[in-house]
Amino acid sequence: MLVASFVGQKGGVGKSALARVLAVAAARLAKNVLIADFDLEQLTCVEWSAARLRLGQLPEVEARAFKSMKKLRKTVDGFDLVVVDTRGLADELTDDVSKESDIVFLPTGTSMDDLRPTLGLARKISRKTTPEKIILILSKIGRSERQVEEARAKIESAGFSVLEPVWPQRDGLQAELDSGRAGSEVSNPHLRHSAEAIEKAMLGHLFKI
Repeated sequence: MLVASFVGQKGGVGKSALARVLAVAAARLAKNVLIADFDLEQLTCVEWSAARLRLGQLPEVEARAFKSMKKLRKTVDGFDLVVVDTRGLADELTDDVSKESDIVFLPTGTSMDDLRPTLGLARKISRKTTPEKIILILSKIGRSERQVEEARAKIESAGFSVLEPVWPQRDGLQAELDSGRAGSEVSNPHLRHSAEAIEKAMLGHLFKI
């Protein structure tokens, strides 16, 4: 059973959105996928899974709430992939999740307000686990290519990997998530193209395809 986690130093950077994108993409590859929602106050992924079920959207993606990796390991079996969505706060749980994960995705914006704490968290995680499994994702990105390239250069100069595709900031993507869809299930062709690119990149790191 592979574990892919989405962690961050702060909320609002796209962890939950990208966790759902990866889960749906893997499910379409006939992988048995579970989303483990560790944000017990918001339960974003659990509520999204319920909305998806009501919509009748396929493939089905199960989401459950957890408060510890120990509980997850004791109770979860039979899945090919567990996608872990953490709360917007780096704490001891973040350390536990990162150690137990096969790959750790850190979404971040392009501003220094986002990059500085994200790189700080990446360094902290890298001291306690394998640095090679840490992948940053430029998330909720506007239309400035210059900002993207500058952010990418800062990440790479810090010694970390970053996905080539970015996750854009578009109202249409959030509307689709709210209705139980994710990633390349969106109706807008441009947004679907962006989603397909980031799906392919995440799957490539996880399943080496």
